[in-house]
Amino acid sequence: MSFPLLRKNGRIQIGKYDVQDIIEKYDSPLYIYDEATLREQCRKIKNIVDLPNFRVYYSAKANTNIKLLQIIRSEGLCVDAMSLGELQQEEIAGFTKDEILFLSNNVPPKALEIIIEKELPVCLDSLTQLELYFSLSPKKPAYIRLNIGTAQGHHTKVQTAGKVKFGIPIEQIEDAFTLAKKYKQKITGFMFHNGSLFLDDTIYLNTINDMLALAEQYHDIEYIDFGGGIGIPYNREQQEPFPLDSFSEKLTAKLNAWMAKTKRQPIFAIEPGRFIVAECGIALATVQSVKQNYGVNFIGTDLGFNMLIRPEFYDAYHEIIHTTKEGIFNEPMQIVGNICESGDYLGKDRYLPVTASQDILLIRDTGAYGFAMSSNYNSLLRCAELLVTTQGEIQLIRKRESLDQLLTNQIYS
Repeated sequence: MSFPLLRKNGRIQIGKYDVQDIIEKYDSPLYIYDEATLREQCRKIKNIVDLPNFRVYYSAKANTNIKLLQIIRSEGLCVDAMSLGELQQEEIAGFTKDEILFLSNNVPPKALEIIIEKELPVCLDSLTQLELYFSLSPKKPAYIRLNIGTAQGHHTKVQTAGKVKFGIPIEQIEDAFTLAKKYKQKITGFMFHNGSLFLDDTIYLNTINDMLALAEQYHDIEYIDFGGGIGIPYNREQQEPFPLDSFSEKLTAKLNAWMAKTKRQPIFAIEPGRFIVAECGIALATVQSVKQNYGVNFIGTDLGFNMLIRPEFYDAYHEIIHTTKEGIFNEPMQIVGNICESGDYLGKDRYLPVTASQDILLIRDTGAYGFAMSSNYNSLLRCAELLVTTQGEIQLIRKRESLDQLLTNQIYS
């Protein structure tokens, strides 16, 4: 399910409101999320395996807006945290310690001490961090993230297995258990994560097989986590959605067979992020210039890569729609932002209706890794975030930053 877009008299409506009215009230650019779409995605993934010992942890790094976290929790999902900042927002959203999994990556001792004090389950991804955790005398055993070596994902920067920084290689697994024995502690969970944004389930299912075979050898393992990474079709004309129904059947069969064979019932988990929030989000940008440089057509907007870095960082595709005009322009346009960098693209070689200054463009599927990866580069202000409620009303869920906020932590007098 994706953000519902309706045209009325040729103009995009968002909820009950005309897109132009929204921009006039909340300014530009904007991030907007659809509550109904978010809830539908939560329900799809929550019901992927009908077992009482199966959990879905939302990978909060995709989007940490507290209002969205509250909605996700209300749909029965758990959540993971990569930092104390994520953890704080999750706790404010109502998640309890039994609903949060802390995933460490090069975490300083002070942060681990706080996590231990809160008695959260922790997944460590190096022998160094595992020893640090054990040396701090936690009250809970540890989970470990394993690097099984099979990478997948749409770009090398999102592939998280093999020759990357994440996880403990399989050949070091006995070293991890030796550390546990040294500190008279236990390792009771395995987790892997191959990468992000895959639409084929073949490699994922093969790696799940590998993980289950490995866990079968270690009888203390009570938690088996298959990570996340399930993608969405950003380019709907060229991509098919992830085969969720058939994947659900295959995964359920594998887990039932494994439990029957081993006579064990661990907690099984997945950690999707993008699948849950990507399609519920859009961004609005206002055109500020239209020009041609050496035969190349440019549409310049007020949405730069400080607010949506995926196209520049990952060569990612996002569909771009003209909100107030229909029809197709017969020459390719380069859709760019307002950052002082030549790589500041939202989309390359796009065909849009004839476009003029102050027209409004809509960028689809920005709910994941959109606002979450934003910055104040060029000292630009981060934009507001809105929620379209299930009743079609518009709710402000993050205020636009002010110029004064850029100075908050600077010392200059």
